Amino acid sequence: MNKNQAVELITLYFESWVEQNYEKFARTVHEEAMVRECTGAVIQGKHELDRWFTEWNENGNKVDYWNIHRIGFDSETRVAFVEWTFKCVFEGIEYEWDGASIVYFRDGRIVELNEYEMKRDKFHPYS
Repeated sequence: MNKNQAVELITLYFESWVEQNYEKFARTVHEEAMVRECTGAVIQGKHELDRWFTEWNENGNKVDYWNIHRIGFDSETRVAFVEWTFKCVFEGIEYEWDGASIVYFRDGRIVELNEYEMKRDKFHPYS
């Protein structure tokens, strides 16, 4: 895995959610993958990942955008970090936040993805 491959894979993963494209999603995640969402949910293994993607994208739920701001890559450990902004409608409620992910790879796919949320409203307490 090199940086270009990591960037391409991460981009495809994010696009799969926006496009609600299961085939694209399935091509990006390893069969043993684990996703730890910033909500606390942990989804692990092909069966859970498939069910999660399918069920999440039902009943009007939709990712409006998942914009990548930066992707960094450590070539020694082959781990990527991503800064992003996410907006969706889930169960009729609109959500939007900034976040970051740490992404691990195996066999040319994502094997672990850990998400972290950052508050969208920023302030400068010492200005």
